Amino acid sequence: MGSHKVRRLPVIDGYTLVGMVALADVARALPDTSVGDLMDALTTD
Repeated sequence: MGSHKVRRLPVIDGYTLVGMVALADVARALPDTSVGDLMDALTTD
């Protein structure tokens, strides 16, 4: 995601959009919660 400067990706089920996943969501899933907090601060629009 970073190398292509993509911050959000669609989540699809077949041809139906069911949600979006953001870079901050991925960071928040990492074991160290401070990484998720940092990503939230950096990626807020």
